[in-house]
Amino acid sequence: MFETIPSIYWMIIIAVPVGFFTFILYQLGMIIKDSREVVRSSSRILKEAEVTITKANGILKDVESMVSVTKATVYEVNKTVITPVRGIAQALATVSAFISGLKK
Repeated sequence: MFETIPSIYWMIIIAVPVGFFTFILYQLGMIIKDSREVVRSSSRILKEAEVTITKANGILKDVESMVSVTKATVYEVNKTVITPVRGIAQALATVSAFISGLKK
């Protein structure tokens, strides 16, 4: 039976799968080559992102210190100014209520 099939057909039957397999290996090699470039560029981007995050952390620390100073200032103003003013207002309200009670 094998003697009746010409050798050119056998070469075609073997060459087509080998060609497809070779093409697949070539495409896989190109994907790996491109992925190496992507990894190189992404590592550069990650280094730049790390520098940016470091700068952002420094700015965040500065802002936190400013907020804590502002918060302390607000508490101090509340303690030294607003609390006595509220006490005086309550005393005046009490006196006012007492005087309006005497008028009735």
